[in-house]
Amino acid sequence: MHTDVTAADVQLAHRLAKTASDIALAYFRRGVAHRSKPDGTPVSDADLEVDAALGDLLARTCPEDGVLSEESGDRTGRSGRRWIIDPIDGTVPYLAGGRAWGAHVALEDQDGLAVAVLTRPTENRWWWAVRGGGAYVVDAADTLSVTAPLKLSHTARLTGARVGGFVPPGESPAAAAIARHAQWCEDEVSVIAALLEGRLDAVLDEGGNPWDQAPAALLVAEAGGVFADPAGGRRLDAAWLLYGGAAMHAALRPVLAAHLPAFEDHPEGARSAAAT
Repeated sequence: MHTDVTAADVQLAHRLAKTASDIALAYFRRGVAHRSKPDGTPVSDADLEVDAALGDLLARTCPEDGVLSEESGDRTGRSGRRWIIDPIDGTVPYLAGGRAWGAHVALEDQDGLAVAVLTRPTENRWWWAVRGGGAYVVDAADTLSVTAPLKLSHTARLTGARVGGFVPPGESPAAAAIARHAQWCEDEVSVIAALLEGRLDAVLDEGGNPWDQAPAALLVAEAGGVFADPAGGRRLDAAWLLYGGAAMHAALRPVLAAHLPAFEDHPEGARSAAAT
């Protein structure tokens, strides 16, 4: 039996995402200091303040839940639930004054992903999903009652299909293989957002971490699509996921067959630094 997702869970996910977006947007407008992490990727004062604010909110509202955050690591809980958070997904474009950044929030329980929210504050766009309840887009983050259901593309033919990803064909054999059969695309705001709104037919995510992939995975599934790891499963720790409608997913798997990574062969942080 599936664990029920409560209205309180959904409301908290939205509250976390809005808190993150508000803090990040305030820094974005006035400028923000940053430094490099040990792995060479950037982290800003905004990333750290958002992470601290969300950690404090979760400690006060659901202290028994675990938390996995890009900036503060894994905090084990006792409830069997875990919040998966990227305080600012897209730190590189964020620091460069671009638009492809926002909050990633997901709740995972013993039955898998339960709630997901993904935001793009500079676009005033907000995508969210609930397990068994569908996926939606909101034009304004403060009017969550005004939503529209998400519907993925149902394109089945590779010829003319639009496929996006985070690692360009010049740096990825898998992306290059796709580009020989379909149109490889990049989106100024988010390839995941473009997929969710039908502007792309599939997305290949190479090198992503659970906090990158968890919200997108539930959003795609609840919008009627599928996501799969290299083995065809639904793991979020394989650093590789293919998202899309079922027909396009089936068309792409043979193209990618020679380029599927083994879990142990996929290094941490393989995703392009531009997507950090």
